[in-house]
Amino acid sequence: MNWLNRVLRGAVFALTATTSLSLQQQAFAQQQPAPSAYEDRKREVNENVVTIMASGTASPYTIFAEDMQNVLDQQGTPGGLRVLPILGRGGGANALDTLLLKGVDMGILEQSDLDIAKKKDPAVFANVENRLHYIAKLANSELQLLARNEFNSLRDLEGKKVNCFKKGSSTQIVCEKIFGLLKINIEPVYLDQSEANAKLKTGEIAAAIRFAGAPHNAFTGFKAADGLHFLPLDAETLSPDDFAKLIQLYSPALLKNEHYPELIPADKPVPTIAGAMLLVVYNWPPETERYRRVATFVNELFTNIDKFNGPGRHPKWKEINLAANVPGWKRFRPAQEWLDKWALAEKSATSEMRVAFDRFLKTKGPIENSSPERREALFSQFVQWWNSQKTSQR
Repeated sequence: MNWLNRVLRGAVFALTATTSLSLQQQAFAQQQPAPSAYEDRKREVNENVVTIMASGTASPYTIFAEDMQNVLDQQGTPGGLRVLPILGRGGGANALDTLLLKGVDMGILEQSDLDIAKKKDPAVFANVENRLHYIAKLANSELQLLARNEFNSLRDLEGKKVNCFKKGSSTQIVCEKIFGLLKINIEPVYLDQSEANAKLKTGEIAAAIRFAGAPHNAFTGFKAADGLHFLPLDAETLSPDDFAKLIQLYSPALLKNEHYPELIPADKPVPTIAGAMLLVVYNWPPETERYRRVATFVNELFTNIDKFNGPGRHPKWKEINLAANVPGWKRFRPAQEWLDKWALAEKSATSEMRVAFDRFLKTKGPIENSSPERREALFSQFVQWWNSQKTSQR
């Protein structure tokens, strides 16, 4: 009967273990929220989220991304859009992150960043024109080169330490490009902005560069009494041939007193060069959830673009032209579709105005036979009146 006793003891042990496990599972379940409420909340938090890879806290990239969050985030709206800026490395690194980093939908970078990226990593950036599309050109990005007063031109920096910010950033890419193009052999260093600013004041480095929209928070707090100034880049401080090389790649621009009132006199703007800051997106297939989310973001951004001109937003928003084309880039399809609908609506509204204006002229007798110049002047006044009426009806 020993075998029977062993069987019975085993059965009792198994029953006891099963009962204990069941009690533990019940206790654990009682500690958890109701599965349906938990899953509903989890789904809601992850719904309609889009991410934007930016740069450091001082960068206009990050300020632009935060502005988009502040204006477009629909907190408190069930299923509303949620915009998440991400601190990144900027420039070419943002291109890489938008291509490869999980969870990243969009990035802010310079139009020219992909040129260097494709040369350095052709395998990763193969066919990139079809994988990364642009949503809009956000603003111009000025080259801002703050140097000690003993240096008066780019060529004075030969052999000197110049901070080119982080490796892979737009600033580092432009540093490499312009000094290489002009055959000026600087000693590049790659310091974070706080360390660079401290060493600039003590003279441990000769200059610090940032390539982004002016004004840049990296240079706030400096004043002329610190023995620093922005180096000019034009045909006078460079040779005409050298400046012509830069203008083939960039546009002429000015740093003004309104950008840096403590460093630039009101009557002496500083000539420089500028590129184009872009909002780019991974070209998700149209049937995917990620595509739908970014399309929702694009519609909200474009529809509410006037809200970015208000106080508290980066002043560079005033430069934006959503319809501006970027040579060598394809526009993200939802952005192009929005612009096409807008152009059609504008054309329709203009036609409606023209018909109303022609009726208006017929009531004015002799004005009907006025010169074309007079008619256009009247039409401009009429357009202003028409827009005011439309605004008052909203």
